[in-house]
Parts: sequence; C-alpha cells; structure tokens
Amino acid sequence: MRISLLCLLACAACNGCGGNDGAVDAPVAIDIDNGVCGADLRFTGEIIDWDADAGFCGIFDAHVAVRDGGPAGNTAPNGRYDFCVSSDQAVTLADITPAAVDSECTTPPSTYPLPALIVGNHAAILAGSFNSARLFTTAREATLGVTIDRAKAQVLVHVNGTQRAVSLTASHDAAQANAATTWAAGDTGHDVFFPNVELGGGSTRLTVDGGAIGIGDIPLVAGTITEVSVLAN
Repeated sequence: MRISLLCLLACAACNGCGGNDGAVDAPVAIDIDNGVCGADLRFTGEIIDWDADAGFCGIFDAHVAVRDGGPAGNTAPNGRYDFCVSSDQAVTLADITPAAVDSECTTPPSTYPLPALIVGNHAAILAGSFNSARLFTTAREATLGVTIDRAKAQVLVHVNGTQRAVSLTASHDAAQANAATTWAAGDTGHDVFFPNVELGGGSTRLTVDGGAIGIGDIPLVAGTITEVSVLAN
C-alpha cells in the first residue's frame, strides 16, 4: 500500500527545527532505508533555499505532488518530503509548488517565484543518491547575474559523490556551479545550474564527465526548474 510518511517526518524533524520565529532549521541525517515501503520505493529528499550551504534554510510548506496519481503533501519545516511510490517505473516525477508566502529564513524575506519538477531516478535512489532540490527567491533571482526567461526551462543538477563537470545537450545560458558554499560561473560542483534552457522537444540529455547514475534524458517545462539528483561513479 502506498502511504505518505510526511506526518511522521514532520514530528521527528521539528525536534531540531525552528517554527515561525525565523529560526534556522537544522539539516536532517539522510536515511534511504527502503524497508518502510515494502515492495514500493521510498521517495524522500529535501527542498532547500538556493544559498542553504552558507546557512541551512529548508523550504517549508511547499506542495509536492507525485505524478500519475501518486501521493502528495507539503514539506516539513526543514524542507523534507517522504513518500512511498510505485517501484514499477524507472523514474518518479513530482511537481513542486512553493507556498505563496515569504521564506522564513532568507534575507530579505521574499517568496519563491518558480515551480519545480523533481526527477527521481530509481536506480540512483537505490544506489544511495539523495534527492536535493533548490529554489531561489524573487529577491535572490535579481542577483543571479542572468535574466530568467519564463518561456524557457531552468535545470538544476545535484551531484552526489565526487564533483564532476555536468552538461546538457540543449542550448542554455552560461552555467553556474556551487562547489562549496557560494555560486560562481562553471559546470562543476555539488549543484550546477543551467539557466534559460531551450525547450526543443520538451527534453534534453544530461551527462556527467566520468559517468553517473541518473543521467540521460530529462524533461523540460517552460517557467519551471527541472531538479535532478545524480550519483557520480
């Protein structure tokens, strides 16, 4: 039976989290124990602020809806979601809709303007890849150094393991990467951002130098951040 684990997650997570007083939420230890889901797959991860490395900031109350009739729910205060999903497919897709309120832990306070699409590759998850997604606020968007074109797609790749160069076959503006705690121009880091990706036929091929689990064709949606997590070989 497919069940949502968000209630249990929220109760446990709030032992180390702030409420609505603006306190910084502590990150949660990663646990990909699939036993709780039986024959289904445990689909868990985080949705965090663009600059969460400098000071952790989970995105609270974002709505996560697994496609094709899957479970749905809102993120805990630390940005975590946790579901059991069908293991029949190779990839689980989930739509992220941020709450229409200011972030509780960014300065200046601001909303998250873009929705996102999580691409959860089952082989990568079972190999130990953690799904980590990021969103930028409206205030942070103004400082990205690129004008975000809502008619094009945006892509964020989270690299678990050794940082290696990441690339897309579709045309895009100059890539930005975060290798430690700050963003800079480049294609190598634990998170790599490709702004203003040409939609083409609605997908692009993702590759990682040296190989990774979770690469391949990924969907593109106008005005949306495609969020992919891979495990470098």
